[in-house]
Amino acid sequence: MRRLSFQFRSRLYGSVGVFVLLCLGGLFWAWHNFFLAHSKFVPDEGGIFTESTIGTLKNLNPLANDVTLFDRDLQQLIFSGLLRYNPVSGQIEGALADFRISEDSRTYFLTLKDSARFQNGDPVTTDDVLFTFEKIIQNPHFDNTILRDAFEYVSLDTVDNRTVSFSLPEQNVFFLSLLTTPVLSAKEYRNALIEEITDPDFPANKNPIGAGPYKLKNIIPSDNGSVRVFLEKNPYFYDGVPYIEQIVFYIYPDFEHLNSDHPWSTMFSKIPFAWLETFVKKLFDTYQLGAEYQKREYLLPRFTALFFNLDQPLTANPNVRKALKLSLEKSKILEKETGWNQIDSFFFFEGIESWHIPDVREATRYLRDGGFPYDSEEEMRMTPNGTPFTLRVVTSTSPPVYSRFTQNIARSWGKNLGIQVDLAVLEPNEFQEALETRNYDVVLFGQNFSQNFDSLSTWHSSQSGKFNLSNLTHEDVDFLIDEVRFSGAGSDLFALNEKLDEIIPAIVLATPKYNLLLSQELHGFSNTFGKVRSHSERFFDANKWYFFEKRDWDWPQGKSKLWGFIKWIFGATPPLPQS
Repeated sequence: MRRLSFQFRSRLYGSVGVFVLLCLGGLFWAWHNFFLAHSKFVPDEGGIFTESTIGTLKNLNPLANDVTLFDRDLQQLIFSGLLRYNPVSGQIEGALADFRISEDSRTYFLTLKDSARFQNGDPVTTDDVLFTFEKIIQNPHFDNTILRDAFEYVSLDTVDNRTVSFSLPEQNVFFLSLLTTPVLSAKEYRNALIEEITDPDFPANKNPIGAGPYKLKNIIPSDNGSVRVFLEKNPYFYDGVPYIEQIVFYIYPDFEHLNSDHPWSTMFSKIPFAWLETFVKKLFDTYQLGAEYQKREYLLPRFTALFFNLDQPLTANPNVRKALKLSLEKSKILEKETGWNQIDSFFFFEGIESWHIPDVREATRYLRDGGFPYDSEEEMRMTPNGTPFTLRVVTSTSPPVYSRFTQNIARSWGKNLGIQVDLAVLEPNEFQEALETRNYDVVLFGQNFSQNFDSLSTWHSSQSGKFNLSNLTHEDVDFLIDEVRFSGAGSDLFALNEKLDEIIPAIVLATPKYNLLLSQELHGFSNTFGKVRSHSERFFDANKWYFFEKRDWDWPQGKSKLWGFIKWIFGATPPLPQS
């Protein structure tokens, strides 16, 4: 009996144990399904982002005047401003600080976020803000004159231990874009002279400490002229610690070096359009990678134009400017140049459109009616005083496409209008002298507004002899510019564009197209790559990029998962569709 009783108990315990295990297994299986039904895929940490690009490394201080495109790339990742431009929405938004504008729209209050910290863990303080904008930018000896002039009449005050105010003498809707200027750590530049602060060899610029999503780890030059730059994620980044552990750049001095020796990178940038298809074919044929990359094209707020010097007798004549514009067949000028988009509007990046329809017959009529007859015997256009109609047109040897554009334009004007063109393709230093002395009738040059939304200075009377390459002085234009700066209204900008189309201080020719190749393995980039103002803004929200995913709860905050699980088991809560 005892043996039977023992065996019975053993079997009973064993059955109970199996039953318990089955119940636990069932509960685990049910909990797993409950989790699957109430979860979603979210980004996971890990991975290394690599980019192969063309460029040079010169100065990592974001306030420096003389920097390269690749310097801007690193500065975008290492530093942060009080505000930032969002290329997806096209708006300025808070970054290290939140902002508030006074009722008269002349004072901007910037309140630092509690999460605003530098990469060494130090909090960003009002002292750092005042150091950046007052001690450096407003210093009369600061060599970045564009930035210094932008803040010349701005007054800064400390409101409290977290807030700084910027007061303007008059309303300017473009001022917010200036507050995207990166903030430097006053501690890192303690006792530095103003000349040392932007010196590339100053210790704080060799090993910069910013408040951006990534911090500099190492720079390794190679024998072939290329450089590798290693960045690691910033654990104190105000907008959330990045998912990707490291960013590694492979920088090549030119495309030939990149094309002959490059790693399998996540992204390829700054590839010339003329080489793009060949490079993609090489990726596909040699490395079987072509299908794993997507090509992304983008435009920037910059254009190449022919600026008329309105202080010169010929180009001061409105009939001459109309004739030169009407006779120009832009499509023929651009047809042999890859990587350019024809544009007709001064404000194309703001969505304002114009239309250019060439009409050579109408162009010659404007010249004839303006007193510039064509001499059939001499086979040339003459001026009212009987001398040959001759335009001095200048451009720069850099980039070489400027020379090709200008030669085609000179031939077009000669053929269509019978005028002579004294064409001067100048070395950069000579070209700069010609710009400063305004030694031209027409100049072909580019305008780049990547670092400042305010493109209106190009046409304002106050900038005649400076940024205003046409020396345009016109009360109506100045009034409309002031209205746009005051209100930011699209209707005022449209009216300004119409007025410039009427006056013709310049002929907008084209804007360059840019591209990059992106690995399909990188997630999140497509969500952040929008209306970028500069190459470096491809790194907008880089802290949100990721390679890997994991499942996480998709459950209302504050609600009990256990109670939800019980109701789910008994069918009271229907399962949600799986992500």
